[in-house]
Amino acid sequence: MKINFFKKSIIYSLVVISVVPVYSQAVSIQSGINQTLLFHGGNIAATYYGEKFVFEYSHGTNLNFAANGGIGLSKDEKEQDLSVFAPYSTGIGLGYLITKNLDIRLEIKENLYRVKSNDSLDELAAYQFAGIRSDLPFTGNGLENWLPPTRNTDPIELTIQKAVIAELSGAQYVAPNSTLRYRTRSVGLALYYRYFPLGGDEGLMLEPSIRYWPNVWDDAPEKVAFENKFGVLGIHKAHDVGLFANVSVGYYKKL
Repeated sequence: MKINFFKKSIIYSLVVISVVPVYSQAVSIQSGINQTLLFHGGNIAATYYGEKFVFEYSHGTNLNFAANGGIGLSKDEKEQDLSVFAPYSTGIGLGYLITKNLDIRLEIKENLYRVKSNDSLDELAAYQFAGIRSDLPFTGNGLENWLPPTRNTDPIELTIQKAVIAELSGAQYVAPNSTLRYRTRSVGLALYYRYFPLGGDEGLMLEPSIRYWPNVWDDAPEKVAFENKFGVLGIHKAHDVGLFANVSVGYYKKL
């Protein structure tokens, strides 16, 4: 029977915990600041520290990458005027303690994304009547390749034509008001440092980190076309978190 990614993560977690308990040194629970302030979502993580090894489980929820001016969007996603939302981002990490408060980790994550255009069918119709929405079969981002419409076409008929053009080009057309859903999995490295602002070596903890999470798998269609207000079809690639920094606040307890 096929075991899904989440079940594999749980089994992996149990194996790690069963191997290292006699070397247990400390545990912590923490929450990322960026997930709340930048993406209007949340995150909770628990970390287990051995003599030399670290094990972590983390779960993020309701992350809006289009919040705060699209700070979490790629350049193409911004130009295509897309909204990217992650109902969850979950995974595990196994690391090595370089010093007591500094470690490097290998992290495995799974993310669920919901992607949609910010331009509804009614808005596209309004842009068309205003002479902004082109009826020509161009692809690109933003104003790339845009030309004025050549004729008056019913907005719904033009939407169907755009869908046909996309399909003939080997891309799945995502209609206005529709949402594309897909998952990605990433494997990457992260560097964590722990600081205790109240002094000592336990208690309140600040944990800055820098992480690189490239995608290694996704179940999104190979090519996906979203239409922007200019009538230009932009090809969307599965959202990739890539390189980012964060600061977590939590509580660290020695055992």
